[in-house]
Amino acid sequence: MNKNALLILCCLLGMALSAKAQIQIGSNESSPNPGKIDKEDFESFKKTTTFFVLQEKDYAQEEAYREAIAKVWTVTPFKIVKPEDINTANKKQTSFFFFGGFMTVRRGQSTTSYHTHLSYDLFMLEKDKKGNPDKKLYAKIMLHPDADTYSETMRYAHSRDKVFSQKIIPYIYGKSELNNWSPVTLSGYLKVINDHLLQEETRSVFKETINKEALQVLKNDTLYIPDYVNIKFNMFTMGEKDTEEDAAELQAAYKYPVRYVSLKELNRLAVQNPNGIKYLSYIKSSTDKHVSVFDSKTGAMLYTVYVAVSYNFKHKDLRKLANYIK
Repeated sequence: MNKNALLILCCLLGMALSAKAQIQIGSNESSPNPGKIDKEDFESFKKTTTFFVLQEKDYAQEEAYREAIAKVWTVTPFKIVKPEDINTANKKQTSFFFFGGFMTVRRGQSTTSYHTHLSYDLFMLEKDKKGNPDKKLYAKIMLHPDADTYSETMRYAHSRDKVFSQKIIPYIYGKSELNNWSPVTLSGYLKVINDHLLQEETRSVFKETINKEALQVLKNDTLYIPDYVNIKFNMFTMGEKDTEEDAAELQAAYKYPVRYVSLKELNRLAVQNPNGIKYLSYIKSSTDKHVSVFDSKTGAMLYTVYVAVSYNFKHKDLRKLANYIK
């Protein structure tokens, strides 16, 4: 794509680098609270066409993404576009899903720590009180980047908003590996956002959902787990190591049918199975961990829990889920 067009876009979409994240519906860029969306803003959004921008490599399977989005996205018409299309769109008639994020800054008595969070953001472009380009945020999906991406974001942790955006947004678009990013997982996240926007409701990114009745099917139905959960992150070196699943520990934690598969295989199973599959989503966003279960047929989220200050997926995450299936 045109590099200058992407740089202009980065300036418009400056990533938040201050204040304090699975799925949020609300206007706050980087706060534990979702933020207010007033009636007028909801109405403005519902009159738009939503442009979805994917990663550069995703356009080779654009139809798969289109089908996954169409399956759950009913709140507005939509189109899959390239980043440069944002610059020429009618801003009052268009909303956008594109990559973004924010920086958490935690200050102690003698130390300051920085934590980067990447996300897939839904917004409309507008102007601030001074007439400068700005955006109205409606929702965000937290992303689980690989160690190289996380390290790249930390290189610019002390930069100004525009510098950070100009470096990181093109990297996410062109080079980043996002572990929880695929047509089937995107469809599940979008289902949550779509349904809340239809009802004009907000949702905190930290909200937990446990549908005990729906989870009972997992007594007999296989839970498919993407095997990237076995990649262990070292908080000191910021490196990763791929580990093998311990069958005995797994059985002790989760006695129901379970199968680890690649994300590619997960998508294939979801598409080819007419009854859908139940699958796990694991998101590590800096020090925040979100573990969820979705139904691929409906996109419904059956379960999601949040764990603070956790760097890896553990058997106790499955043990916690199993407690609700009994």
